Amino acid sequence: MDLACSSLQAAFLRHDDSLVPPGHQPGEDDPAVYRTLLESTRAIPWKIDWATMQFAYIGPQIEELLGYAPSTWKTVEDWAARMHPEDRDAVVEFCVAQSQAGTDHEADYRALTADGGYVWIRDVVHVVRKENGDVDALIGFMFDISERKRTEERLAELQRELERLSLSDSLTGVGNRRMFDTVVAREWASAAASGKPLSLVMVDIDFFKSYNDYYGHLQGDECLKRLARVLGEATGPNAFLGRFGGEEFVLVLAETNADDAMRVAERCRMLIAEEAIAHLRSPHGQRVTASFGVATVVPTGGIDVTAFINLADAQLYQAKDQGRNRIAAVDRASIGGEGFKLQSR
Repeated sequence: MDLACSSLQAAFLRHDDSLVPPGHQPGEDDPAVYRTLLESTRAIPWKIDWATMQFAYIGPQIEELLGYAPSTWKTVEDWAARMHPEDRDAVVEFCVAQSQAGTDHEADYRALTADGGYVWIRDVVHVVRKENGDVDALIGFMFDISERKRTEERLAELQRELERLSLSDSLTGVGNRRMFDTVVAREWASAAASGKPLSLVMVDIDFFKSYNDYYGHLQGDECLKRLARVLGEATGPNAFLGRFGGEEFVLVLAETNADDAMRVAERCRMLIAEEAIAHLRSPHGQRVTASFGVATVVPTGGIDVTAFINLADAQLYQAKDQGRNRIAAVDRASIGGEGFKLQSR
């Protein structure tokens, strides 16, 4: 053990002649050493003189990264001009404020490249002060963080996709029950604040159990997907369409009065008829049909969102009790919620 230590120490001691003289630090009185170290890294060093706002130095790596020669980096205007327009104002304002306050800081932004692209940069800035406390210079490093940003964007995209999947029905692609609960609560609060009517349409496929028994569950799934597409076409992008459960769908129609809600339901019923999906066990022309329950209300203290949903659901069951393939509706909006105006067709 002693022999090994002695040999190791001797190996280092053999290089004494190549080390700096005693009492000196490596690189002392030789700035070229530091420059070589800085320019051999992927980080890009720079220095700006505070009084003139001119670059005193920028590493040659900048040309490989952005395509601009170091000699073209003359003032802070060059730095700002080579920044993505969407980032420029906010980043420049932040960096100027932090520098004036004498605060070290970091900023992420997209730097424009000479060929018209951009690279994500992280600028790490240190404020150098004079003995009296005034700002003397800014020194820092630019780091290429493009790969990190791409990774962050991919993760964010995956997160959005997970959120979308958690709020959509996996079979039909429309909103799921969780999404419906969120949307109807939001629209209820909005309608209560604005005093405008809110309508709900519950949709149930007629004799769907018989359809599954006769055609099988795989064909039943295809039927649900086709119905979801038809309902989406009938209601348009401004309405919410969700699968309430099983063969039931639900439409949330914001700022929609009772007459307009009835027209939407009738359009859905007509388009389902035009789709002409065969259903040999249905008494309605041996085609797939649906029943509709419609409720309209201006939210007040006399009814809550759960009661509103139950109101629409009750109309759906009334339509089914009356023979299916029809619409039953109740309007509490036109009479302040004190009574009912019923429709059925």
